[in-house]
Amino acid sequence: MLDNREWAIIRELMPLDDPAHPFIGDDCAVWREKGLLVTTDHMAEGVHFDLSFMPPDAVGWRLMAANASDILAMGSRPSHFTLNLAFPADRQEAARGIIAGITRFAKTHGLTCIGGDTTGGTTFFIGATMFGTPPERALLRSGARPGDRIYIAGEPGLSKAGLLRLQRGLNDDNAAKQRFLYPDPFTHAPLTGTLNAAIDLSDSLVTELTLLANASDVSMELAAERIPLHPLVAQTARELGLPLTDLLLTGGEEFFLIVTAPGALPGWHEIGLVTERRTDALTIRDNGVPVDPARLPVWDHFGR
Repeated sequence: MLDNREWAIIRELMPLDDPAHPFIGDDCAVWREKGLLVTTDHMAEGVHFDLSFMPPDAVGWRLMAANASDILAMGSRPSHFTLNLAFPADRQEAARGIIAGITRFAKTHGLTCIGGDTTGGTTFFIGATMFGTPPERALLRSGARPGDRIYIAGEPGLSKAGLLRLQRGLNDDNAAKQRFLYPDPFTHAPLTGTLNAAIDLSDSLVTELTLLANASDVSMELAAERIPLHPLVAQTARELGLPLTDLLLTGGEEFFLIVTAPGALPGWHEIGLVTERRTDALTIRDNGVPVDPARLPVWDHFGR
């Protein structure tokens, strides 16, 4: 069974939620009484980013992208945000760079900062809370139905390929590094037609499909050979001696959407099918050969 410590902590919090007003379990809280979508993400140096090979502005940009993609996954757009920033007093220049990335993302996508807090710290710790307006019908993780097709908006594994190339000091400037450093969750095919469920690709394709399946009480069948393949993902797997399927299935931080829908979605990539609930939440086959999700090294914020 695919699981991690983050999910265990969330499950401990779930009883605090009022079933009549579901806040925990989707990409955002749908706060109907206030007419708000609310999401929050934070990033810790040494866990979520490494300034030894990442420009500071990319750290700020990625924080904003992570939050914005949560609002987009609910079928809306973000409008306002608050910012929290903790950092050592002797690292002012890096802090200014991080703020520059946050500001550039906000200006690019029309977001307004409405407050926050700054404080000293032993290392960098940054967080944002972002707000949007709930659509008439929010896209929830619990909406997938048997018979739905599974679609993704882009080519997974590209961000992880960029991270691996940066970590190894490969001297190239390409789309993989750009996807990792400056992901843009606003760049994907339009949300048209009937959509039943959605989630953003933050941790991995395996993780997100498992979350969708469990939230909707269905099972997911993923055809790995149908996952769109970017040439740089294949090149990185080849150069670094990594299994290509693992890179496709475990790459995260793409910040584009995964959705389920009963019909065709032009411009999206169909990769699988939603079925009635079975023993396994997620079944993966690669050209008919079973792939065990439990063996895949998926991301865990607290380690695996």
